[in-house]
Amino acid sequence: MNKKKEELSFTSVLLLGINGIIGSGIFLLPGSLYQQAGIYSLVAILFAGVSTLLIALNYAVMSSKIDEDGGAWIYANTAFGPDVGFQVGWFTWFLGVITISTEIAAFLTTLKGIFPAVAQRSLYIIIATVIIGILAIINLFGPGATKFIDNISSTLKISMLLVFVIGGLILFVKHPVALPNTVKTSTSGTVDAFTTSFYMFTGFSFLPIAAKEMRNAEKNLPRALIMVILGVTAIYLLTQFITMFLLGSGLVNEKLPVAIAFEHVVGAVGKMIVLGGMLVSTLGVAIAVSFDSPVELASLSTEKDLLPAAFGKTNRFQAPILSVIVTAGLAIALVASGSYLFLVNLIVFSSFIQYIATILALLKLRKDPDLPKGMHLIGGDLVPLLALLIIVVLFVRFTFVTYVIGVAFAIIGGLIYLVHKRAMP
Repeated sequence: MNKKKEELSFTSVLLLGINGIIGSGIFLLPGSLYQQAGIYSLVAILFAGVSTLLIALNYAVMSSKIDEDGGAWIYANTAFGPDVGFQVGWFTWFLGVITISTEIAAFLTTLKGIFPAVAQRSLYIIIATVIIGILAIINLFGPGATKFIDNISSTLKISMLLVFVIGGLILFVKHPVALPNTVKTSTSGTVDAFTTSFYMFTGFSFLPIAAKEMRNAEKNLPRALIMVILGVTAIYLLTQFITMFLLGSGLVNEKLPVAIAFEHVVGAVGKMIVLGGMLVSTLGVAIAVSFDSPVELASLSTEKDLLPAAFGKTNRFQAPILSVIVTAGLAIALVASGSYLFLVNLIVFSSFIQYIATILALLKLRKDPDLPKGMHLIGGDLVPLLALLIIVVLFVRFTFVTYVIGVAFAIIGGLIYLVHKRAMP
């Protein structure tokens, strides 16, 4: 007797989505957002949430049409062939590496709030190297621990935000004041805040792939996406609002805004609670991504033979050895070379590569007779075209250094791919 395939409930998908999107950004970026756009940072977060929903719907449609693991690079490979598919997959792996580096940078930024000596550059790099090295060892010999740690970190970060939001709203109702507007705002600054806000939503891209296992996905997936992104947007807006309310103009220079603001909500112990929770949360995300990223790199070798076989070779624990080592090495280099905000920009840049590839694949494959009909989008091509327009407008606003790194990474990947392609029989 065959067992019926287990399906995700609608509630499970909602919780997976909220947990996957909320990361270190909301704990560390409110000050930067306020510095960029003042009270209009709330508008930037709102529009980032709406834009993310438009992009996420493209992923939902593609995951309903192509039932393969891999996400954006599989879509690009199907639509445009292996050359384009490889580059998208290469940047997908790069996104994972940068995420590891960013979460470790967030961890160390938080650690400075407890041990100021960590601010010394040499100690900062040593600690980062040790942590990433340990993550590599875990992935080589004991990846099973990642799920347990990820569950703990997820519970902590969501619980802290809920307590912060509820406590902050109670204080605001008791002592309402006008929000500070001491920052000189501009259209350019608000757009910069819009771009920065995107980082806080980049975790959405896994949800349509995971949610394809849910019951009646064609009907429930769009509803789940809308509820998840609206829910996360509400949490982000309330957190930004409360930090502005509690910290006032001092928010501009605050590196740990939620921790400092939390002190106003629950007293002196609040700061240490948030700092401790942030350490566990950011490290938990880094552990989870450090396991997924080498697997992503290895899949380019094992799934479609787009990289040399060495990248997919595993040890007796089924860990791709070379992919784990390369991932850890690049993550260490990125942490050592860039600040948290710099790494955030790289994440958004790499995410945009995936988004563009997925949207273009949808525009090409939407009516392909060889693929399942999949989920229906109201408005036809309007949603993908609008999402593409938003990304293109923001894509031209990155710093020159970000473009240089992106081009260099594409060239390195392209050379490895060409050498492998020529060596194939």
